[in-house]
Amino acid sequence: MKNRKAISAYIAVLFLVGLAVAGGVLLYSSMIGALSGIKTNELPQTLSLDSVKIHNTTTCIAYIRNVGSESLTVDKAYIDNSPSDSVDTITISPDSVEAVRIRGTFVTGSSYDFKVVAKDLTQIVFSAKASF
Repeated sequence: MKNRKAISAYIAVLFLVGLAVAGGVLLYSSMIGALSGIKTNELPQTLSLDSVKIHNTTTCIAYIRNVGSESLTVDKAYIDNSPSDSVDTITISPDSVEAVRIRGTFVTGSSYDFKVVAKDLTQIVFSAKASF
């Protein structure tokens, strides 16, 4: 009788290990299936600021580089969280720099926070001090 209990204990342990391995395989395969639908090779579009200068009381020019893989069209700008009076609509090709003219009211010696937004909502935030 003791031999049978020992053999059935070994069989029970092997059964539990097999059950754990089968559960792990099912969990792994379902996670791989769910994660395969995620596109990991697409990078978001990115803008980079090369330089910025407030030229006079009404004009700021920002040289913005598109470091993404697709062309971006810049069409909105904000100065201190308020919409700019106007901004030139500029299309920036990948790996190129364009001058974006932002119009507003600037006072020499004051600092301003800018946000430039493209049509696909890609944006860049920067600051500049008026010294003209």
